[in-house]
Amino acid sequence: MSNENNKETNSKSQDAMVYDELGKPTLPDFDTLRDIARNNPAGLERLRIALCQKVIEEAPEHSRARLEGLMFQINARRQLAKTDLEACEDLSQMMNASLKRMQAMLKDLRTIQSESILLSTRNYLGEHSPTEDAEVAAVIPFKRKFKRNR
Repeated sequence: MSNENNKETNSKSQDAMVYDELGKPTLPDFDTLRDIARNNPAGLERLRIALCQKVIEEAPEHSRARLEGLMFQINARRQLAKTDLEACEDLSQMMNASLKRMQAMLKDLRTIQSESILLSTRNYLGEHSPTEDAEVAAVIPFKRKFKRNR
């Protein structure tokens, strides 16, 4: 009987996977996801892991270690949570903290950029001061070659 249950579970978990034309797992439509969540939660979890792994594998080489570390953190937080809602809230807070750090970095970058532009403008104006040019420049009047008739 246990072999039959294993076969049934395996066939359900295979049903949870949706593949693209290259044979890689792909995200199914909402209705399909809802059905998998209701009828095969373990299959949905396998699909989640397969899709995350696909993203990591398709990422540039220099990003893979960071993504794998992030995936480890996500999985650990999900396991530590007592309920699915607690896991969702924890991951939401984790994402929000990351976005705040990114926002702070962008703000710092804008500040550095503005200061750099200001300093380079000051240096340029310091080397080519209009008042210095006015002191050494001679104004040459233009003379008309012919008179206008009014």
